[in-house]
Amino acid sequence: MTRAPFRTLSGRFYRTVTVDRIAQVLDPPGPTSAGRYHRLGQPALYTSPEPAWAIMATAGYMREDGRARVVIPLEISEARVIDQHDEAVCAALGIDRDHSNLSWRVALTEGREPPSWRSADLARAAGADGIIDRSRQIAGGWHLNLFRWNELGGPKVEIVGDPMPVALTADGPKWGL
Repeated sequence: MTRAPFRTLSGRFYRTVTVDRIAQVLDPPGPTSAGRYHRLGQPALYTSPEPAWAIMATAGYMREDGRARVVIPLEISEARVIDQHDEAVCAALGIDRDHSNLSWRVALTEGREPPSWRSADLARAAGADGIIDRSRQIAGGWHLNLFRWNELGGPKVEIVGDPMPVALTADGPKWGL
């Protein structure tokens, strides 16, 4: 490969969490939680570069479970990530960018491994701190998902503002399985 596989990101990002998890905003998911880029027990910190994008990424879950959420501003320093916008880097690492567009929830419901987990596995194996996820619902939008943070050699993440309540309109998408 002629170029470095990592894109380095620093700056303000936003994370949406349920109100009861405000104090744990920087904690990894619990041992029974899986997501688009993490298996049970794996660390993952899902963030977005815009507050509205963070809300849009979780609005369907909010409508589905009815749990109140807040958006919390974070400062992320020196995260070395795989950017799924970069076709050449993804191809060189064996990452099929389209796997991230498939429903991880449907795969789990059907007893299959979500294809996006392979993308995350390959990014982790390459030494990435995280992966950039191309948004499926925001034109030009993306999300930063960290695999490690606040540990030696990894990016630093800190809270840099107060939680902002999320208010949704009465209509809008729900995430179906």
